[in-house]
Amino acid sequence: GQFGRVGRYALHFHMIGNVRQSYLRSNSVHHTYNRAVAIHGVHYLRVTDNVAFETRGHTYFIEDGGETKNVIQGNLASNV
Repeated sequence: GQFGRVGRYALHFHMIGNVRQSYLRSNSVHHTYNRAVAIHGVHYLRVTDNVAFETRGHTYFIEDGGETKNVIQGNLASNV
């Protein structure tokens, strides 16, 4: 991600609705300056078994709160 720039995140699912076949699994994100994973306007995304190290801001981020049926489990954030 890019520090201080809205919408510039390492992994970003943005306003695409239902994504039943999509997932983020077993990724590593390190030394990012603006979050690791952002979920915005997305439903049914699976975010599992990822590692984020040395991130700024909310590491695993759900943007509006209207996102539903997403599964976020087994992830690790360190040195946030």
